[in-house]
Amino acid sequence: MANINLSLEESRSLPVDREFRQDINLLRGIAILSVVFYHFAATLLPGGFVGVDVFFVISGFLMTKIIATALDKRTFSFFTFYAARCKRIIPALLVMCLILSAATYFWLPTSEYKKLGNYVGYAALFISNLKLNKESGDYFATDSHENWFLHTWSLSVEWQFYLVLPFIMMALYPLRKRVDMGLCLLILAVGSLWFSLTSATVDASTRFYLMPYRAWEMLCGGVVWYAAKRFTPPMSLRPLAAIAGYSLILLSLLFIHAEDAWPGLLTVIPVTGAMLVIFSHYSPLVNVIDRNFRWVGLSSYSVYLWHWPIAVFLVYAGHQHDVLWVFSAIALSFVAGWLSWVLVEQPAKEFLNQRSAVAFWSVLFGFIGIAWVFSYLVKNEYLVSRPDPMVDKIAAQAHNKNFAVDPKTHLSYYGTGEPAAIIIGDSHAEATATALAEAARESGSVIGITYSGCPTLANAELTEHNRCGKFNRSLTNKLREYPANVPVVIVNRLTHYAENKQVIFKSAAQNAGSYQTQYADSIVEMACTLNRDHPVYLVHPVPEMGENVPRTLSHRLMTQGTAQDISLPLTVYQQRNRMVIDAQNRAAQQCGVKVLAPDDYLCTSGRCMGSHNLQPLYFDDNHLSETGNKWLVPMFQTIFNKH
Repeated sequence: MANINLSLEESRSLPVDREFRQDINLLRGIAILSVVFYHFAATLLPGGFVGVDVFFVISGFLMTKIIATALDKRTFSFFTFYAARCKRIIPALLVMCLILSAATYFWLPTSEYKKLGNYVGYAALFISNLKLNKESGDYFATDSHENWFLHTWSLSVEWQFYLVLPFIMMALYPLRKRVDMGLCLLILAVGSLWFSLTSATVDASTRFYLMPYRAWEMLCGGVVWYAAKRFTPPMSLRPLAAIAGYSLILLSLLFIHAEDAWPGLLTVIPVTGAMLVIFSHYSPLVNVIDRNFRWVGLSSYSVYLWHWPIAVFLVYAGHQHDVLWVFSAIALSFVAGWLSWVLVEQPAKEFLNQRSAVAFWSVLFGFIGIAWVFSYLVKNEYLVSRPDPMVDKIAAQAHNKNFAVDPKTHLSYYGTGEPAAIIIGDSHAEATATALAEAARESGSVIGITYSGCPTLANAELTEHNRCGKFNRSLTNKLREYPANVPVVIVNRLTHYAENKQVIFKSAAQNAGSYQTQYADSIVEMACTLNRDHPVYLVHPVPEMGENVPRTLSHRLMTQGTAQDISLPLTVYQQRNRMVIDAQNRAAQQCGVKVLAPDDYLCTSGRCMGSHNLQPLYFDDNHLSETGNKWLVPMFQTIFNKH
C-alpha cells in the first residue's frame, strides 16, 4: 500500500496482492484514457465514451469474483461486501463534492449553484442517473457539458448493480450443483440486452442512464469469471484472444460515434473486447506497459472523478477548442486524479479499515448525511451562493420565461376580458405569448394553443413526435370555438425543423429540393386553411443566436472579467430563413394572410441583437425571454391597430 509520499517512479513497483491482474489494470488505464480524451478532444477519439462500457465489464468481473469466492469459502457477508465498496468509492466522491461546492460558492450564479448543490445529494446517494434521466436528457447534448455532476451517472449505475448482484448470486448458489451459475448470468445478460434493444416505448436517455438497460454489460463481466473457472485457455490461444480483445476496443474507439444508438447493438463490440482481454489473462503482452504506467490504472477512479469538473470549467471559459488549454486540462486531470488517489483514496481506506464496524458506518453515514443536508439547504435556498451581482443578474435570465402553458391541455390564458387574439405554434409561440398579451391589453385577453416541439404544418408528422400531427389536425375545430373575428397569430421555429428534416409528409420527398418544396407548401396550406375562419397573422422566424445568451455572457464575465453583447448579422438571419420567409409571403399573396417581421424590431444597424447592454433578450439560444419578447410588443400592436 502506497502512502501519501508515493511518487510516480515508486508506483511502478507498487506492491499489490498476489492476485493483481496487470491486464485488468491496463484495461482500466485504456478505459480512463479513452474517456478523458473523448471529453476533451472527441475528434481525436470519437468513440472514447465506450471506456465507460469497458469499466462496466471490469466491475462486473471483479464483483462476481469477490462474491463467488466468498460464497465458496462460506465467508460472504453483505456488510463486508458493501463496506468494501463504500471504502473504495465514497471518500473520494465526497471530497470532490466538498471541493467543488466550496470552490464555486463565490463564483457560480445562484441558479447554477443551486443546481450543483442539488446534484451533490443525488450523487452522494448514488441516484444521480435517475435525476439526469429526468432532467438532462441526452448525455451527448451540448447543454449536458455544463453539468458538473454529469459523470456520476455511471457511479450510480454501478452502485445500483452492486445492490442487486449479491442477491442474485445468493439465490442461485444453493442450486449450483444443478444449475450452472455462469449460464444463469449469461441468460440474464442476454435478457437485459434484449430488453434494452427491444423496449420500443423507452427513449434513448432512459436506455443510457438506467441500470436495467446497462446491467447486461456488468453481467458479461460475471460471465467471464465463471467461463474462466470452467475453461482455462491454452497459452497458445491467450495472446490471440488478448489481441482480438484489444483490437475490438480500438476499433470501437476509432469508428463508433456519439450519433450511434448507445447503448445498442454496437455496444456488444467493446464489451466483447473487454471480455476477451479479461478471459485471456495474458500479462506478457502488457506487463512492460503496466509496470511503467501502473498508476494510471490504479488512479483511474479518481481521474474519472476529477476530469469532468475540469472539462466543465474549460467549457465555462470558452477554451474547449483551444489546443493548449485542452492538453493542459488533460494533464491536470491525471495530476488531480493521482493526487486524489494518493491523498484521499488510499489514506481514507486505511483509516476506515482500522475503525470498528460501528465507527465505520457512523462515519460513513455521518458524511453522507452532511452531504444530503448541504444539498437540501442549497436546493431550498437556505444556503445561497455569493457570486458577482452582475453575473447573477445575467444568469437569472435563463429562467425569465413564460410558464403559463398547461402541458396537458396545451392551453394558456393571458389578461382579462373577451379573447382579442389567439396565438398558436410551438415553444416560440409560448415565448412570445406575453408580448402579444401586452399588445392586446386594451382590447381583451389572449388565448394560447401551443405545443412545444410541434410546428404548425399541414399534412405533416414529426419523426419523433407522433402526437404533433394530431394536434395540428385538431386546430381547425378548436379555433371554431372562438368568434370568427378573433385574429390568430402563428409563431414557429420553422427553419430548425426543416434543417434537421424532423418533419415527414404524406408523400415522401425524393430529394432535398422536393423536400423544401413540400415543406413550403405545408406552411402555405396550413395558414390558408386556418385563414378561412379567422384572420391569420404569420410571424417570420425569430432570429437564433447560435449560443446560449445568458449562459455565454455570464460565463465570459466569470472567466474573463469582461463581455460584449451577442448579436447576429441580419444577412445571416435572412439567408438562413429564406425558404420559410418566402413561403409565408406566398401565403400572404395566395390567401390574404398577414405577415409580421420580428427582425424589424429585434435587428438594428444590420445586426439582430441577442442582448442589449449585456441584458439578455433570450433565455437560451433561440427563445426570447420575458425581457426580449417585449421588443415585439409594437409589432403585435399593429394587429389591433389594423383589425
